[in-house]
Amino acid sequence: MDGLVNSCPLLDYVAEISQPGKFLLVDVGCSGGIDRQWRRMGPRLRALGIDPDVGEIERLRGREKNPRISYLNAFAGIAAEHPFAVKRRGKIDRDRDPWTRLSTPRYMEQVYPKASKVTEKEKRSANLWREAQLADPAAAVVIPEYLRSADIGSVDFLKIDVDGKDFDILNSFDRALSDLQVLGVGIEVRFWGSAEETDGTLHNVDRFLKARGFELFNLSTRRYSTAALPSRFNQRAPGATESGRLHQGDALYARDLGSDLYDEWAWSLDAEKILNLAAIFAIFDLPDCAAEVALKFRTELAKVCDVDQVLDRLTGQVERKLSGRSSYVRYVERFAQRPKTFLGTKNPFPKMRCAWKKGYLKWKGRMELLRIEGRGGEG
Repeated sequence: MDGLVNSCPLLDYVAEISQPGKFLLVDVGCSGGIDRQWRRMGPRLRALGIDPDVGEIERLRGREKNPRISYLNAFAGIAAEHPFAVKRRGKIDRDRDPWTRLSTPRYMEQVYPKASKVTEKEKRSANLWREAQLADPAAAVVIPEYLRSADIGSVDFLKIDVDGKDFDILNSFDRALSDLQVLGVGIEVRFWGSAEETDGTLHNVDRFLKARGFELFNLSTRRYSTAALPSRFNQRAPGATESGRLHQGDALYARDLGSDLYDEWAWSLDAEKILNLAAIFAIFDLPDCAAEVALKFRTELAKVCDVDQVLDRLTGQVERKLSGRSSYVRYVERFAQRPKTFLGTKNPFPKMRCAWKKGYLKWKGRMELLRIEGRGGEG
């Protein structure tokens, strides 16, 4: 999923103080593995990855060293009698889909013809579903029901990216979002589609989640060029291109507990859940939102962590400190006393320095995450 940062000082602190399994991630469409940035939580992280690709799930199970991360080989679906499924019945699937006119499928037709054999890596990177052995679609799992059967009563972050039925799966969580006290949802959204209320377009996802107490905090965009005039791909695999029409992106929705609108629900949460929300904001490079939560719920959070440490780590993230630590008090004092120092600049040298620090932290964080992953995610 787009938007997660490799270097996240708050998660390092959370890993130091946490008891095992206090944060649950449910990743629907986990091909390629769960985003390794979550592993920075160390023992706090517990995760369930779900995907229909038989070979990929076997691969992930074989290489997984963290006993608190498990994988389920299945399609995710929605109950046939669910009101959304009933409303969708008979509607055009993926109406106004421009896919067949784009350069990406044209590339795959040319480079991966049906007669050719492709590697497992190529299947994953190019989304070559026709080449993969998949689970039985007739045995699709309704995830909230599965979680209940597994006696799971709390989920912190739900990620959905299945290249198709994302909105159906999201609708299967309609009541479960509240029952499971879900704090954040990351979902792939489409910028094309019809005006039908059952279509999985951004405006329908937005309306659905806002009706259930979530706000949009981040949105990435991916462009796809038409086959009429192909653009260069962004990566070393067919997918999004440097130019072209807006096609899809990843949306981050979360509980805006800094707002007084949700106080009744917010105060029903325990301190561990509140800390988990701050961690979600931090890992998506929203340390300001995490700080707002930490300040508002300081008394409650003090039961499980040092709030001043939390604020200092978040400040280190804002300032891109190589050590990961800074002083929250001095930082906000500077804003109050010398606010003009926060203005942007046209001077290329400070910009170059910031870009270097950002790039270095990204590289350093990736190296640290690879080591954590190699040790089984224990930090």
